[in-house]
Amino acid sequence: MTRNIIIAAVVLVVVIACGVVEVGVLTKQYGKLYEQCNVAIEQCAQKTLSVEQYNELRDSWVELREQSELLLPHVDVYEINLRFAEGQAYAEQGDYKQLQAQLEVVAELLQYVPHLMKPSLSHIV
Repeated sequence: MTRNIIIAAVVLVVVIACGVVEVGVLTKQYGKLYEQCNVAIEQCAQKTLSVEQYNELRDSWVELREQSELLLPHVDVYEINLRFAEGQAYAEQGDYKQLQAQLEVVAELLQYVPHLMKPSLSHIV
């Protein structure tokens, strides 16, 4: 009986530790993508963002999305997907004003979403 309790406790500690590491890693990756997004926003303001550069940013999001979908509410992740999809059309059309607006929303969400991964009483209640 004592052995089963010890095994369960060890498993619980390992699961919690993995969760903490995962949240830390994902938060860092969201921060990195946020910085990349800000660079793209600046390039939009200067009308120098190419479709290839936008696609690289979007590909970075797809990689991050696949890693974070298990931890995050799908509505928030889906909203970022929609903004990137809309931004794709604007990038291809060279509509920098609309693309910049979409990227501004993406940047805001990239700052907000990692907050949702961290357990807090307000998220539970």
